[in-house]
Amino acid sequence: MKKHLLLSTLSCAMLVALGTQQASAQSSVTLYGTVDAGVIYSTNEQVTDASGALHSGHNVQIGGGNLVPSRWGLMGVEDLGGGVKTMFTLENQFLIGNGAMLQSGSLFDRQAWVGVRDERFGTLSFGRQYDSYSDFLGVYVSSTSWATMYGSHFGDVDNLNEAFNMNNAAKFTSADFGGFTFGGTFSFGGQAGDFSARRGYALAAAYNHGPVSLSAGYMTLNDPLNAALGGANGYIGDFACSNAAAMYCKLQDARAIKAFGAGGSVALGKATVALVYTHTRLEDSAYFASAARPEGATASFDIAEFNTVYNLTPEWALGAAYIFNNVRISGGSSSRFQQLSLGTTYSLSKRTALYAVGIAQKASGAGLGVDPATGASANYAQIPNLVNSNSNRQLAILAGLRANF
Repeated sequence: MKKHLLLSTLSCAMLVALGTQQASAQSSVTLYGTVDAGVIYSTNEQVTDASGALHSGHNVQIGGGNLVPSRWGLMGVEDLGGGVKTMFTLENQFLIGNGAMLQSGSLFDRQAWVGVRDERFGTLSFGRQYDSYSDFLGVYVSSTSWATMYGSHFGDVDNLNEAFNMNNAAKFTSADFGGFTFGGTFSFGGQAGDFSARRGYALAAAYNHGPVSLSAGYMTLNDPLNAALGGANGYIGDFACSNAAAMYCKLQDARAIKAFGAGGSVALGKATVALVYTHTRLEDSAYFASAARPEGATASFDIAEFNTVYNLTPEWALGAAYIFNNVRISGGSSSRFQQLSLGTTYSLSKRTALYAVGIAQKASGAGLGVDPATGASANYAQIPNLVNSNSNRQLAILAGLRANF
């Protein structure tokens, strides 16, 4: 009797152990992240002294999240069988210079979503997440690869560098159907009594075949400043607002943002060439508000980028990018920002890389800035994420180290 009881006990223990091993093999939670820091030298930054007078000067500072945003996150997956999995991602971005969160009061400011994936059809997810337009088109811009966030389009106004994500969003990304994929994101406004107040959506599609990749997409979001950019007191956009005399940070305080674009790339041996075009409208932007026009004005941004990457060796890559940005204001005036980036990355290992990038920008045309002394239009360059220049030119040179884990 005791022998049979002992055998039964051992059998149960083995079954429990096997079941535990199987469950462990079918589900996992991964801690991941990036720590990125470097030194940035920039010219002609406009600053305000204690008396309110304007000055300009060069600046040397520690910058974080240059090549890739400094972040940490948790990613989980459970295999439900039959090609179906549940998934989640929680991700926070932080400032390595002082350890603070990018967006105060928001722990998982980059991503916070849960969803289900079917290998046959695609992934459906819910929460704070990147929109489909940015996902499908952002792969073609140099700022998501080697040019750093300072090499993005003017203020990342078209969101291809994912300056903001959509809150309260449902998102679907299809499986790959013979090289064709598509996706859509819908952001519920979440404001009682006004369903459209902060509502947004995005649609995009892509085709990949061999060395050729093509994508197109559309995105719109009402009240982007409060819906996605943290509001006036917690602004996390790429237009610098840290300086009292910052020129452009109110541009995204608009009734709505609407953007569409198309892009593509082709791999030619050791080189990859990419081209992307976007058209973005900031409707009724408060930046242009006045007593005569309290509702503001609409600014339209036509942006084209051509870039190339050449791999000298599997570890060492060189990059070059040219960005042309034409801004038109309702009423007729137009301004232009031209930007050139040159850079290199060198991988010390699969997780660690060194990088160096130089970025130059020139502004021309009617002038999108405002001379604080005279109130007249002025051409003030602004490399994304830096304080605007006090002239029509600005240069930034940066070098740093990126470590993934």
